[in-house]
Amino acid sequence: MSSTSAEPFRRELATTVEPVVGKETEFEKPRGINRVEIRRGFVTVHVSTRSRIEVLRAMSQAGVSLDFLKLTQSGMSFVVPESLGTKVATELEGFQFELKEGRCIVLAFAANMRDEEGLIARVVSEVIGTGCEVDHLGDMHDRVLLVIKSDEVDGVAARLTDRLVEA
Repeated sequence: MSSTSAEPFRRELATTVEPVVGKETEFEKPRGINRVEIRRGFVTVHVSTRSRIEVLRAMSQAGVSLDFLKLTQSGMSFVVPESLGTKVATELEGFQFELKEGRCIVLAFAANMRDEEGLIARVVSEVIGTGCEVDHLGDMHDRVLLVIKSDEVDGVAARLTDRLVEA
């Protein structure tokens, strides 16, 4: 058959080999919470100061990366790895601050979490229902993150898994 032919493609010209059908690739994760993860070994830092920029400068000069940075009316709070707790305390001398050691991050994953109406609220409601204190709360497009005490983290993760993870 020439490329200039006006004749439609005919079955007898097609190959008789059947296409190989493999396992289908899942392109989209199912809705709802699909996984709960725990990250251990963090410290929550609360600094009371009007000079937030001085605190940020001190942390930057010390090479300390801040997670969960929250600005408050009276200062700021953030999370750092436990291994940097002493360094942070040294750098914050002269400021009024509090370190809360023994913190973990609980992450609840869901595809397009922000688009699922009420899903973040359900996660937060379940965590509050355990009676634990939440130091920080944050969200991304595919997860919600909560900083809580290490001794409460296993119970929180179990509750989220039992009640919200889709099987």
